Amino acid sequence: MKRILLCLAFTVVGFLSFAQCSIDSTQTDPGIYPDTLLPATVNQPYTQDITFVMIADTMGITITNFNIANITGLPVGMTWQCNNFVNGCNYNPSQSIYGCVNLSGTPLIAGVYNATVTVIATLQVLGDQTISYTLPFTVLPDTVSNPGFSMTNSSGCLPLSVTFVNNNPGQASYLWDFGNGIQSNLENPPVQIYNVPGDYVVTQSVTANGSPQYFLTDITVASIPDNYGAPVDVPDMYFYLYDSQGNQIYDSHPSVSNTNAPLSWTLPNIPLQNSNYTLHVWDEDGGLFGADDDLGSVTFPGWSASGTATGTLSGVSGSLVVNYSIMQVPVATTIHTDTVHVFAVPDTPTVSANIPLILCAGDTVVLTCNDTLAIQWYESGNLLIGETNSDLFLTTSGNFFAVVTNAHGCTAVSAAINVQVNPNPPKPTFFVNGNTLNCVLTGYMLQWYYNGAAMPGETSLQLTATQQGTYYVVATDSVTGCTSVSDPLVFTPVGLDQPQSVIAAVLFPNPADKSVVVQLTSVRNIFTTIQLLDISGRVLQQNNFTLQPGTTQLPFDLSDISKGVYLIKITQENASKTLRLMINR
Repeated sequence: MKRILLCLAFTVVGFLSFAQCSIDSTQTDPGIYPDTLLPATVNQPYTQDITFVMIADTMGITITNFNIANITGLPVGMTWQCNNFVNGCNYNPSQSIYGCVNLSGTPLIAGVYNATVTVIATLQVLGDQTISYTLPFTVLPDTVSNPGFSMTNSSGCLPLSVTFVNNNPGQASYLWDFGNGIQSNLENPPVQIYNVPGDYVVTQSVTANGSPQYFLTDITVASIPDNYGAPVDVPDMYFYLYDSQGNQIYDSHPSVSNTNAPLSWTLPNIPLQNSNYTLHVWDEDGGLFGADDDLGSVTFPGWSASGTATGTLSGVSGSLVVNYSIMQVPVATTIHTDTVHVFAVPDTPTVSANIPLILCAGDTVVLTCNDTLAIQWYESGNLLIGETNSDLFLTTSGNFFAVVTNAHGCTAVSAAINVQVNPNPPKPTFFVNGNTLNCVLTGYMLQWYYNGAAMPGETSLQLTATQQGTYYVVATDSVTGCTSVSDPLVFTPVGLDQPQSVIAAVLFPNPADKSVVVQLTSVRNIFTTIQLLDISGRVLQQNNFTLQPGTTQLPFDLSDISKGVYLIKITQENASKTLRLMINR
């Protein structure tokens, strides 16, 4: 039994069914029941209920919710549904430790499938934890059978290999027609491979053991010799039939009175063997005419076709001519048929990218599959959970491909697309020495920027700042072209005259300890913004107000600010002034 441990590897496998599943409440230990799925068979309905028993905490951390987020990688034709689908397959283990899912459907393609289950467990304090679990699920080939033969894997995608089993062994002869232009007279025929989609009618003809049967059905005496008293007398004919041992097997009495040849008899289908038979014809006499007259005899083979036999008598003219009819009943032949269904595979899908496939960290490439069929994306053979749209957004390296599936479960795989994501250079940093900005990152191409614009020719480790504004530096890897950007710095060069539009401003004390006062002097009302910035330009405190004429003192609380160099930026209308502040405690 699989157990739910600290890793929260609780798993439920199911396939969408709108019927409720049944819970096996006899199970009390955390886990799934049953933990081994019965195999399914192609083209046969399948259903299985699975009970899961949840845990409420792990290592003392309370689990507040389980959610079955997704199940992918199922055979085509199979779906799943949990018993709490109305609530999005969410379960609160503190209310009940039980839940279940139902597997159902009719799988279309044989194989071993890896159903990937994604479960999200919500832990107190830690939040959501995502677990993926793979459970093999076997779909066996279908077997169809009739009294004549069985077929395994009789329905599927091309090329389709079908195995045939003869259900009538040991008969006299066989003739197979597989519907694909191939025939066989073997008792157990070879596997047939179908390479073109379509429906193929398979015919088996079986001839049973034994020999044909022969029956004597009619005798016609066409002519007789003239020793019967002609022309005074008219013959009264009858005959005896003897087998090859001389045993009489038929007597045609009573005789047919006063009838000249030709004369016919219909017989009761006398069975014949593979030997010769003798027919002896007589003219029945009596009284004035004495004993019966011998009209002669003829011999014919029993296992033969109908024919004519002639017999003569010495001392008389004319001859005995007998036509005999033999009916042949051939050995029984049985015929059975069935149909092989072969489905086409989709065209190979094409995957394209919106940008070159060599990226830098933080970039995104979009792979697009051109197909309209059901799509599943993979990375190096691993199924990407939930990635079933035509577009795949990527920010990581790997070999990616798409698998498309048609309504018959037949698949086609695109060519693999290699995405390479190169690392960016380390984030550059720099320090200020006077009016010189000094970058400490080496081994990369550098470019300095002022107020968002590249500074022509400024590509060295040092930059002399001559204007007040925002500075930063960009580092570029000369091989990959990937870049990193430093934090911006709002900088006022030392000794630079301040804009005339900014009113007088004084900081005291400077250096400061727990607080600092910004003293401003103005001759008119003017909207003013005062910001406390760190050396990278990040705003720590801000005050917006309308400055009145005269002198105004505005205190800033520095008790939560660390020791170091900071900036006080004063902005009025389209001008600003920045003062350097030292906190030293």
